[in-house]
Amino acid sequence: MLKFLVFENGQPAKRWSVRNAYLIGSDHSAMRGDVSFKDGMVICDKREAGPASLALQYPVGNCGELTVQTTLLPDREEPYVLSLELARHRLMMLYNKMEDWSMFDVAEDHPASKRLELARKLFIEALSYLDVDNTKCDKFASDCLFVSVDGSEELALSHAELLLNRRKTSGSIPRFPIGCGVVLTQSHERVRTALLNNFDFAVMPTPWRELAPEEGDYRWQRLDNWIEWSRQSRLPVVAGPVVSFDSSVLPDWVYIWEHDYDTVRDLLYEHTERVITRYKDVVKLWNVVSGLHINSHFQFSFDQLLDLTRMATLLTKEIQPSAKVLIEIRQPFGEYYAANQRSIPPLMYADLLIQGAVGFDGLAIKLLMGQSAPGQFARDLMQVSNLLDQFAGFNKPIYLTVGVPSDEVTSMMLLSSDPAEPVDPACGHWRKAWSSTVQGRWLEAVLHVAMGKPYVEAVAWHEVIDHPEIELPLSGLLTEDLAPKPAFRHMAAFRKALSEKQPMKIAQMGGKDGEKEKKSKSAATGAQT
Repeated sequence: MLKFLVFENGQPAKRWSVRNAYLIGSDHSAMRGDVSFKDGMVICDKREAGPASLALQYPVGNCGELTVQTTLLPDREEPYVLSLELARHRLMMLYNKMEDWSMFDVAEDHPASKRLELARKLFIEALSYLDVDNTKCDKFASDCLFVSVDGSEELALSHAELLLNRRKTSGSIPRFPIGCGVVLTQSHERVRTALLNNFDFAVMPTPWRELAPEEGDYRWQRLDNWIEWSRQSRLPVVAGPVVSFDSSVLPDWVYIWEHDYDTVRDLLYEHTERVITRYKDVVKLWNVVSGLHINSHFQFSFDQLLDLTRMATLLTKEIQPSAKVLIEIRQPFGEYYAANQRSIPPLMYADLLIQGAVGFDGLAIKLLMGQSAPGQFARDLMQVSNLLDQFAGFNKPIYLTVGVPSDEVTSMMLLSSDPAEPVDPACGHWRKAWSSTVQGRWLEAVLHVAMGKPYVEAVAWHEVIDHPEIELPLSGLLTEDLAPKPAFRHMAAFRKALSEKQPMKIAQMGGKDGEKEKKSKSAATGAQT
């Protein structure tokens, strides 16, 4: 068992909301266990042996309210100080990334260097009060966590700027780097013009629920209309996912066979064959399989999930040998595995595909944040950068799909399994509460981080326009009345800058360094005095 002391306003916490909390094992995968709050402590009751990290949503000063984690810790009766262990992990990540990215030669006056030095001093101060005055330990550790997260984001952006300009100089920017998802029901001419003028490709959904609302009754009109438009406009298309178990795209009639693997496999085979055959002359890049590793609706085994993946990719290649095939990873941080042991952790799934010689050409990673739904709690830029680096080890091009809302997603917008108990909408935020300005700033930063990676082939925004059935509410680049949000302009400007000769510059996250550091420095100096 692991126990962590938590504090609020300089006192042991009497209440503490445990959000997006789960345990992580030494293999970096989520592990089974229960996380709760009692008597001023967060208590982790593990169901597996060995050391573990605790990940949970935590306030990180001006950096926002983010899901962060501790280092791997052994069981012990004496409680740890939560803020200290969170700060220890982030400071360790900051040092490790400076080494991995060979950035120890960053100038001393660089924001990342200044944050690192200040974080180190604050951490030492926190350690000096451990078990002597844990409230002061918590105060310095919380300051250290904030400065470390801020510094790690500055480091991630500096590294992105370096690599992105290197890609531009060497001429290795992909031919079609920036895309956006369309909505089959939203075929306004202004939407199509915006797509054609500001993006390199369109992501065309192929929702099984909409294509075949009744078994054997296919309705192709809307998708045909979009595919024909893209063909006439000569706008490249990424189509899919063709096979997905997500409840928003899975037809209701399929659930009749949820315990019959062979029948489900046959249905998926027939559906894949129909879709690929119909659009093979236009679509050259297919998102064939999405999110099977989460396995939240069927009780299929590891082998059966891999068999479905292999079947769909082989069938696509058989029908269209020249096509490129993507396999999409959803909820890429893998929280779901802590609660569903029939699922497969994201990195393990990718590794099993490689080891099993499944034929595919790239990994698609879908990263949504900003609503209280599985896998969509707020993370910082360093975690995004580190996540992409982890998937780089599989030597496959990465196609990233991202999205965050332009306003706070309320409980009224979220579906609850129990109408009497609405969903807690507190999913965290990045820097400030979600707004159109924050959405645009986040998108700009993530575009730089992702496109700076030499293995990232393209970045797409998940849907172009707000609409009632959107997966992540308020996350379109256009409002429902077709007004462009700041994020739309940020994405168009970034795409234009990629084609220009001038080096690209990234604005610092922290704004005025003097104000930010003065407060933390004065606290550290006061303690030393």
